[in-house]
Amino acid sequence: MQTVARRDADSVRYIVLRKLASGLRHTMMGELQSIQFLAELGARKMEDGKGDVERTREFIGKISVAAGEAIGTCHSVIEWLRPEQGAVTTLGEAVNQCVKLAGDDWRMRATQASIDIPETASGARVSKSAARELIVTTVLALTDEQPGSLDIEIVGALTGERVDLRLRALASKRSPPLPSSVVYHTLDWEDVANLAAAHDVICTRENGTSTLRFAIVPVR
Repeated sequence: MQTVARRDADSVRYIVLRKLASGLRHTMMGELQSIQFLAELGARKMEDGKGDVERTREFIGKISVAAGEAIGTCHSVIEWLRPEQGAVTTLGEAVNQCVKLAGDDWRMRATQASIDIPETASGARVSKSAARELIVTTVLALTDEQPGSLDIEIVGALTGERVDLRLRALASKRSPPLPSSVVYHTLDWEDVANLAAAHDVICTRENGTSTLRFAIVPVR
């Protein structure tokens, strides 16, 4: 039964990655395009005879900074594919990253998210792989569940040795520029529950609100 459950969880992970592919690509390409732009601009200045030593140093410095940012972004993307064992993150950081990736096409869907997490909960240390997988999967399941534009509410709260994250999606009256469509397969609450079980995370769903309860990782 454990083998079957593990395969079910891996199947959900594959669907999630297929859905996130566009957002991951945009994240990486945005950084690389910055490097390309700086290199082309520097080359053009030199061809125009305006590439003095100081200006050349300036462009090289900017390219170096942009390259460092691109490397950091690539590392972050690789972590989504194979998270480091035992890695932790804060709840606030995980929520922001997940909303950014899952919301890659929200502008075209006229969908928005509001995040209300107090500092005490936002700074709570949680398992990076558990938080990333479960938050982004829950958000994707909410958008798959309802067509059209949505208002997604994400609320966090500290509860003893755990931190709760409540998510729900409400239909919006905004008109989307393009009709909604499901990318690859749909995700539902059962998929979220499968991943939650794989991470030993408590999850519940009541009256359209999905609640994830993450254990707080103590500072050592």
